[in-house]
Amino acid sequence: MNEQIIAGRYRLAERLGSGGMGVVWQAYDERLHRKVAVKQVMVPAELTSSQGEEMIRRTMREGRIAARLQHPQLITVFDVVQDGGQPYLIMEYLPSTSLAGLGTLAPDEVARIGAEAADGLAAAHESGVVHRDVKPGNVLVGEDGTVKITDFGIARVTEDIAGTLTSTFAGTPAYLAPEVAKGNPATYASDVYSLGATLYTAVEGVPPSGKDSNPMAQLYRIASGVITPPTKAGPLSDLLLWLLNPDPEQRPTMVQARDALAGLTYEMAPTIVAPAPVPAPSADNTAANDTVANNTAAPHTAAPHNVAPHDAAPPNAVPNAAFQAPPAGPLPAAAPPERGNRRGRAVLFAAVLVVVAVAAALVTTLVNRGDSPDNAAPAAETTSSKPEPTTEPPTSDSEDETTAPPTTTTTTTTTTTTTTTAPQPPADPGAAISSYYAMMPGSRDDGWNRLSARYQNKTGRSSYERWWGSISAVSASEIAVTGPTTVEVTVLYNFTNGSRKRERHRYTLVNQNGAWLIDASAVLSSNPA
Repeated sequence: MNEQIIAGRYRLAERLGSGGMGVVWQAYDERLHRKVAVKQVMVPAELTSSQGEEMIRRTMREGRIAARLQHPQLITVFDVVQDGGQPYLIMEYLPSTSLAGLGTLAPDEVARIGAEAADGLAAAHESGVVHRDVKPGNVLVGEDGTVKITDFGIARVTEDIAGTLTSTFAGTPAYLAPEVAKGNPATYASDVYSLGATLYTAVEGVPPSGKDSNPMAQLYRIASGVITPPTKAGPLSDLLLWLLNPDPEQRPTMVQARDALAGLTYEMAPTIVAPAPVPAPSADNTAANDTVANNTAAPHTAAPHNVAPHDAAPPNAVPNAAFQAPPAGPLPAAAPPERGNRRGRAVLFAAVLVVVAVAAALVTTLVNRGDSPDNAAPAAETTSSKPEPTTEPPTSDSEDETTAPPTTTTTTTTTTTTTTTAPQPPADPGAAISSYYAMMPGSRDDGWNRLSARYQNKTGRSSYERWWGSISAVSASEIAVTGPTTVEVTVLYNFTNGSRKRERHRYTLVNQNGAWLIDASAVLSSNPA
């Protein structure tokens, strides 16, 4: 069958997988000369002739509906054909592994996959299409991490034709929403629940309703709203409970789910913060080392969630009070923090600082050789004062000039004073952060232009738009310039879902053509407001 050609055009090659609904093949489109995926939808033998014909008609119709959907997180349907009395779906080929095949994943990775899956499902909902069969097997993760949803509505055609969920359901009904388990039609809210059950399984290792070899018993359990509270999901727990609310009216929309998952993705993303500039050696080296240690941000720890404990006894249905909508997950102020490997750059930067510090120590020793301790102290004080904010009293420089008698020292001090009054004083990065927040969230285009090209590439415009689209108002306070290019600020977010969050951020800026641009960010603390 490897040489079989479907509809005179699609040459079957490698069998990719099979299930209760059919077989999926990698194939080659002889007309357009490209790889495609071909799904052969099997007509169950237990269907009557009229039921089989109806199933084929509806499969073709569902395939045409799915073909209308065009989104980066959805597998595109190119064609629907019949061959030998069997329906076939011709789809985009993505070298991938389904979420079911990836095993148990870390909460941050599950949040990332969930955010992308929810983005695709939200686009489908906006087009008026309900998936009806969201489950781990239908969430594909490509070799490059790309997430795509497949099989819109196809698996449920047979169930609808046969008039029962249990006799024809392919595999386990563990991902059905309670209202669907009761026999009600699937809705957008049902997709939200199924996505929640899918992500729960990815992080916990088992479906929220547990495993049961008896489909009827599991359907009853799902219909009653009974789930086991998550124990491995960490910061993802509250959001999963929101998605799994047994009341469809109390679940988030798919857009809200997407935004909340995106927020958690970036909140949990690891960030490496470069240390503050090292002051030049002074008489008290221990104090200088303490300054560096105190200016290095500790890793951000997400606030704990109130999740019901997992009991050894069979769990009861989680009360509705436990399913309150959590605040939208926070993102760092300007945009999501950088993902990827920054350890090399941080180590390199630290090494440069050490070299600079050693050189400064050598120069100071040579300049002060033969001087008394009284003469050496002002020089060290003048050098160490340069990274400080401009709020330092201006009298310190003039005092240094008066008390340093040697001509060489006076010349050096004058040069340093000239540097301090250059056009880009240390306070400018703070003003840049202040003006950035003053324009947000309304002027997103202008805000985007306040990010460096490197930070824009790391963040991505779509993630930036999703984040700021979830915020109704924002304010910045307690702005502190902590170094020549670093600023700390307290940010108060008001989200469109009514929640509020107060965070402390640290920014690194770069000066390009006289303009300060945000180049990196890190969350130092995050708490509900």
